[in-house]
Amino acid sequence: MLKLKRIICLAMATSLVLALVGCSKPGNAANGDYETRPEYKQEEVKVYEDKDHLFDYKLVSFDGPEGYTIVIPEGNSKTKASAVLLQQFFKDAYDLSITIATDNTEETDKEILIGATNRKASAKELKENELSVFVSGKKLVFAAGHDVTVDTAVKKFIRLAPEKNKAATFDLTTDFVSEKDGGYKYVWGDEFEGIGLDPNNWELIQKMAGNEVVEVSTDKAVVDVNDGRLKMHAISYFNKYKPKVQYRVPCSPVTQNKMNFVYGYAEIRARIPYSTGVWASWWTQGEGSLGGRKNFDYMLEVDIYEIFKTYEKTSYLIQWFPAEFDYNKRYEPDKTPGVSASYSSEQWGPHDHVYRFEPSDSLNYEYHIYGFEWTKDQMIMTVDGTVNARYDLTVPISKHKDVSGYHDPQFFIFNTHLFYPGLSNSDVSIETSPQSLPACHYIDYIRLYQKDGEGKLYLAK
Repeated sequence: MLKLKRIICLAMATSLVLALVGCSKPGNAANGDYETRPEYKQEEVKVYEDKDHLFDYKLVSFDGPEGYTIVIPEGNSKTKASAVLLQQFFKDAYDLSITIATDNTEETDKEILIGATNRKASAKELKENELSVFVSGKKLVFAAGHDVTVDTAVKKFIRLAPEKNKAATFDLTTDFVSEKDGGYKYVWGDEFEGIGLDPNNWELIQKMAGNEVVEVSTDKAVVDVNDGRLKMHAISYFNKYKPKVQYRVPCSPVTQNKMNFVYGYAEIRARIPYSTGVWASWWTQGEGSLGGRKNFDYMLEVDIYEIFKTYEKTSYLIQWFPAEFDYNKRYEPDKTPGVSASYSSEQWGPHDHVYRFEPSDSLNYEYHIYGFEWTKDQMIMTVDGTVNARYDLTVPISKHKDVSGYHDPQFFIFNTHLFYPGLSNSDVSIETSPQSLPACHYIDYIRLYQKDGEGKLYLAK
C-alpha cells in the first residue's frame, strides 16, 4: 500500500457522464471482458449473473402500520436500533410516526414485534442463522434466533419497501454463526443488509491517492451498500469540467474512528475483481485512533489481501517508518536519510504468501471466504479455510527489533483502486487493460470473533 496522508473525502458532484456498471457480463482475467470475447453466447452470459442478493418472499395483507406500535424486548439495545430503522422507514415511506415501546407495556392487537419479545406471537423457535417475517393475527412479527439475524430480517423488509397495508413475508436460513472453532465468539460485524453505508461502523476516508486521471470519490455510483452487499466499483468516467479524468474509484470504507481491535478472527465473504490493472484490497492499519499504541516508531499495516495479478491473492505485513524516525540513517546509511521507509514480511519465502486460483472465466463473479486470524504469536490469512500466509509475530520484519507495534489496535480498510503510472509501482496499468472496467468488488458480510479474555474491542462512544 502507499503511505498516504489521511484526507477525509469530500462529497463530489454528481457524475455528468458516467460509464457504469455492467457487472453482469462475464470477465476473463487474462484476455479481457465479454465484449472482446465474441465466442460467448447469450445463454453462457447468464451463467455469470450475480443472483447473490435474491430471495423468495410474499406480499400479504396487513392492517398497519398506521395506528401500530413497534414492540421490542426490554433492555435489548441492538433490537432497538433495528426498530429505529423500521420506524424511520414508515416515516419516509408513508409519513407515519410510529411509537417504539418495550414488551413490559400492556399488549394490544396492533403491534409490530421485533425480536424475542414476551408476546405469544414471538415464540417461534428459530436457530441463530434463521429468520422469519410473518403476520400473526393483526400482528407483524420479525423473528430470528440472534440479534444479527433479527436486524437482517428488518433490513431486508425495508429493502423490499412494501406498500401501505401490505407486508413482505419470508423465511430464510443465513450463513451467520455466532461461534467459530477455537473458542471464538462474535463481537462485531456488518451484514450490509441496509440501505447505504452504516455510519455506526464506517466512514469514507481517502487512504489511497488519486491524481488528475484517476479520481477518488464518495459518489454512490462507486461506493454504496445495497442488495445486501457493500459494493465498490472502479469505472471509466468522463466529466466535461475535468477533461483529464478518465477513471473514478471509491474512497476507502474504514472503521478507523468506529472500531479498532486487538486479536481475533475476522472473516468476509467477497467477490473480488481479479482483473489486470485493478487493485482490490482488504487491509488494516494500527494508527491508534481508538485503542492507543504501544510503538510510535512505526505503524503496522496488515494486507489481508491485495490483488496484483489475475488469479492471485497476496498477503503482507508492512512496517511504515515516518521520515522523522530517520530509519535509513540509523540502519541503512547508504540510503537517502530522512525518507520514510517500509519493510514487508514474506516469512515463508518469496511466494508462500500468495494464494493462486485455478484460471477461470468465472472467478471475478465467484464469492469466496477470506479469513484473518490474529493472536499474540502469529497472524494467519486464509482463503476458503486454506492457509496462504502465516506470520510469526515474535520475529522482526526489519532491522528495528521492537515488535510491540505488531500488537497495536488495528482497524479495517477496503479499497478498489487502479494501477496507474505515478500511483503504484506495479508493472501493469489500467491503461493497457480498459476492458477490465467496470471492476466490481462486493463484500457480502464482515464478522469479527474474539476469545474470552483474549484481545480487546474498541468502539466509538
